[in-house]
Amino acid sequence: MFSLRFIFTLLLLSVSLLAVAQPISLSANRMKGEKRDGKMFQILKGDVSFEQNGNLVTCDNAEYDSEEEELTGTGHVSIRSSEGVVVTGSTLIFNNKNHTARVSGGVKLTDRDMVLTTPWINYHTDTKIGYYGSGGRIVDGDQILTSGTGSYNPNIHTLFFRYNVVLVHPDYTVRTDTLQYNSQTGETRFFAYTEIQSEDNTILCNYGVYNAKTGKSYFTRNAAILSKENIIRADTLSYDRNTGIGQAFGRLWVKDTQQRITIFGQRGYYDKKQKYTRVAGSPLARKFEKNGDSLLLRADTFVYNQDSAAGKRFLYCFPSVRMWRPDFSGTADSISYVTEDSQFYLYGKPVLWNSNTRLNSDTMRIWLKQSRIAKMEMRRGSFVSIQEDSGRYSQISGENMDNYFSDDNKLKSVFVQKNGQAVYFVKEKDSAVTSANVVTCANLRILMDSGKVNQVRFYGSPEGNIYPIDQMPADKTKLAGFIWDPANRPEAAQFTPGFVVPELPSKRGNAMVPAQQKNKPEKPKNKK
Repeated sequence: MFSLRFIFTLLLLSVSLLAVAQPISLSANRMKGEKRDGKMFQILKGDVSFEQNGNLVTCDNAEYDSEEEELTGTGHVSIRSSEGVVVTGSTLIFNNKNHTARVSGGVKLTDRDMVLTTPWINYHTDTKIGYYGSGGRIVDGDQILTSGTGSYNPNIHTLFFRYNVVLVHPDYTVRTDTLQYNSQTGETRFFAYTEIQSEDNTILCNYGVYNAKTGKSYFTRNAAILSKENIIRADTLSYDRNTGIGQAFGRLWVKDTQQRITIFGQRGYYDKKQKYTRVAGSPLARKFEKNGDSLLLRADTFVYNQDSAAGKRFLYCFPSVRMWRPDFSGTADSISYVTEDSQFYLYGKPVLWNSNTRLNSDTMRIWLKQSRIAKMEMRRGSFVSIQEDSGRYSQISGENMDNYFSDDNKLKSVFVQKNGQAVYFVKEKDSAVTSANVVTCANLRILMDSGKVNQVRFYGSPEGNIYPIDQMPADKTKLAGFIWDPANRPEAAQFTPGFVVPELPSKRGNAMVPAQQKNKPEKPKNKK
């Protein structure tokens, strides 16, 4: 996530200042002993310096309290390690009793291209924990990290940054309240509301883990990914940068903002390279139409795939599909939907209900135009049932059918191709049914009016009879294959997600702060 040199820099400085606890040889332009309040101080003036284990410490002036074992240096404080690390400030306080050292006053830490600026830095020479507070800024090559506080614990190889943490990288920007980094595992953890913004997307979460070594990430507590084309929200999201594979768990909500498709579910799988998304766990899909209606789909599994070469998106639903719109509903074993063409393909003996009409066949193909059904092809074993009243049903059967719909999405005409058969009832204007026609022929064309049979045209040697309604034989009232099962007709109440979509993460969420961070190193007090 960021350069490891900052970690090792703090460790080196901790070791360097630890060496000060050993006997040192001080040099200065002037040196003298002074007794104050019953204590002896060694006073050093001008070009104060000492060297220990290859580390050079310099300042303008210093004094050493032998009783308190505390060295205070002031004016142009500089610590130069043998590895080339330089820390500058205006004051240095080292206390051997409490094992602390502090550089303060416009502190600047430089290690080649990495520069840390902060008001002060503390070190605990016993635990080797380094800490800065009151705001810090790290510039490391082409990335910048700022935070209210920062610390490094070499015992657990962990960096902590707290309070308004911002990491600016050429490829992304991270904003969070608490960031933890482990140099051994390469793992970065976020413990509070976090934003990760890149050119492609924005990631939001209230807790997250990213491993720079493995390329794997994990975001939870109402995680979300927002891109130009999609919005993904779930309880938990994971992603492998190397494979391009992502997974989602719990209250999944996916929205294609361009095609106005929303998918709900409990489990998700995403392949970036293949542009492939799979949603399971009682999934529900909603396609928003331009007229304000919504097409709702349910199935065991949804697959959403993008064919870049063809410039098309495909939604596959399988098995046990149910669909609903205010003007029609239906069932099928599987459905495929081409979003750009607004075409539905229904497989596995689909059934479609439209007003008082039931349509079924082995397969169907539906064209939507301006949010309405324009045409429907039915292939093999095609059958249409139309309820005339509580006990009578007009019926049309044949091998294949082409169906056309009116502007209000009611069946307007049916063209039957091969093995056409029909039973239809005749009314005299608004009176009761007076007669019934039974006919067979090669092809049929039936014209509808307000969901009722209006005209029938026969092609290819028609045969049939007209029966007064009270003389129609019982065995002629139903064609082979007739089914009327309204209990299986999908209803709107069956198309609810089953959960409340999680809110987008926000700064209102509770932060989880690691225990190590709660116990901050004690700040030594400046002596007057």
